[in-house]
Amino acid sequence: MKTETENRIREFKQKCTEAGLRLTHQRMVIYRELIKDKNHPSAEDVYDKVSEHIPTISADTVYRTINTFEQYGLIQRVHVQDDRSRFDPKLKKHHHLICKRCKSIVDFDWQTFDQLTLPKNVQSWGAINSKHVEFRGLCKKCIK
Repeated sequence: MKTETENRIREFKQKCTEAGLRLTHQRMVIYRELIKDKNHPSAEDVYDKVSEHIPTISADTVYRTINTFEQYGLIQRVHVQDDRSRFDPKLKKHHHLICKRCKSIVDFDWQTFDQLTLPKNVQSWGAINSKHVEFRGLCKKCIK
């Protein structure tokens, strides 16, 4: 049975092939670091980890690669107030809990919400292509 990491790598390779993106060593290392960090890393966090494996890589290369991944729908940007952008490689439908103090981000599933029909006034707004919930507050660790 394949692990979640193996499944994500396989899906990533498939999506790159479909998009016409070359599977370079650098792209693979950057993507692996993105999926290893469960707290939705920033580009700076990814650069720090990738440079341990590829000391000659530039921050610009990592930032441009992450932007390319986002552009092709291989990862998603998560906006954390008063913080740098963070990135989420999990493409399966999910939502986020965001701590306003420590900036931790936790994924959660909410099928009931996902299956809700949008209100008529929202449906008439235009073309809605995604629904996402973010709860912001303080995690248990920061409350203590």
